[in-house]
Amino acid sequence: KQWYQRRVAITAGITNNLRIMSRQVRLPNPRLITGIVGRDVVKDPYFSLNKLYQTTLTELETLPKSYPYRVETERLTKERMGLLEKAKSVVEFEQALDTRCIENVIQEAKSELLLIRKLPGWAPWEPLVGDAPENQWKWPI
Repeated sequence: KQWYQRRVAITAGITNNLRIMSRQVRLPNPRLITGIVGRDVVKDPYFSLNKLYQTTLTELETLPKSYPYRVETERLTKERMGLLEKAKSVVEFEQALDTRCIENVIQEAKSELLLIRKLPGWAPWEPLVGDAPENQWKWPI
């Protein structure tokens, strides 16, 4: 009987510690599957997107302030962060963005962040090294 009481006390202590350590999921994902092959359901999309958007805004600070890509990406990211904060559910956020799968939005945010990290090495805001060929910007050819 003593070993049982001791085991119950230990189990209760572990459960309380886990409850304290785990963060509360703000907008749990109601889906069990995404319906897209190879795309897993994100259990806490609010946390993932919020973290990605914050990191994106931080990384954008490495680009020149007048660079149009930086200006538009900052505007879009802040707009989406606002929608994310106002949303009461994942479905409501998806409807606000006119998308049907929040996992796609998360993947887009990850891809955007990867691009932002590569841009300083390419420096596309600098002038061309030489003149462009005469018909380079003409369409249709």
